[in-house]
Amino acid sequence: MKNSFSALALVGLAASGCAFAQSQVTIFGVVDLGVAHISQGDASLTAVSYSGNSHSRIGFRGTEDLGGGLSAGFWLEGALIPDTGAGAMNFQRRSTVGLTGSLGEFRVGREWSATYLNPSWFDPFQGAGVGQTTAFSMLGAPIRVSNALTYLLPRQLGGWYGQAQYAFGEEPSTSANSKNNSYVGARLGYGDKALNVAGALGRRYSGTATTPAQVKAANMAISYNFGALTPMAFWAREADTSGARIDAWLLGATWSHGVGEWRAAYSYYNRKNSGDDWSKLALGYVHNMSKRTALYGTFAFLNNKGASAQLVTSTGVGDWPATSPLPAQAGINSRGLEFGIRHNF
Repeated sequence: MKNSFSALALVGLAASGCAFAQSQVTIFGVVDLGVAHISQGDASLTAVSYSGNSHSRIGFRGTEDLGGGLSAGFWLEGALIPDTGAGAMNFQRRSTVGLTGSLGEFRVGREWSATYLNPSWFDPFQGAGVGQTTAFSMLGAPIRVSNALTYLLPRQLGGWYGQAQYAFGEEPSTSANSKNNSYVGARLGYGDKALNVAGALGRRYSGTATTPAQVKAANMAISYNFGALTPMAFWAREADTSGARIDAWLLGATWSHGVGEWRAAYSYYNRKNSGDDWSKLALGYVHNMSKRTALYGTFAFLNNKGASAQLVTSTGVGDWPATSPLPAQAGINSRGLEFGIRHNF
């Protein structure tokens, strides 16, 4: 249960003639810890992992009714590293403030990029743990963007949703690459009680003043809820100015059974004009002990082809110890097994 703090504004300030509307602030978060074993060839590592089912975080969000159907809101969300107790309140996951009304929502700050949402939300493992897809940021498309302006369509559109986004690179106009670090993206989708389909396009500028570069991202996704069973699929592509391109496909499903949920996903990643491709199979189970607490287990197998040296990863384990990094092993398969507990608050 989320902790909510409601404050009724001081409405009797007759001397100043001021009146404040009702506002609400909510504290929320996730603590998710587990144990993961990851291997590739003869190298392996077993360690405490985190965010194997849902990303560990803590946040504060609030709204204020401004009257006339208009409200103001903020969202501050920071990452937690619960296996070591680290994690600063820097709110790098999201830090936005905005206005919402009948014409939609406009907000400013740091948040998810428009092109990240489909590969994450239409993944049975929701971008977490050893089962997660690797179909985002394949060639550098951003997961989050800073200095962003985001507009979201109003909710009263018969199931249609979408957003347009621009992130400033904050480079001077005199720079030879004034667009450096900027991003532009858009997403449009339709969802009802059963069907959910969406597409997104985006472009990120990077590089240096003498060698400007850009990464283009595009994806489409669909899911259909049959009740207990929800199959889903997506296609994602990233391409850069060097001519590199990676296409990814995923087929997956979730199946609710009693207090548990089974998850399965198969994804394939194809490099343009190269045999250095890879595929991944993931199977998992989540046992909901309550609305807030769950136990989970996930197995993943990644098949590398050619010179591909991809690795099954989980947060807190996938980077491997800096003093003993996992050597790149082209064409060698990788496996991952993870068990953990997740608690929402």
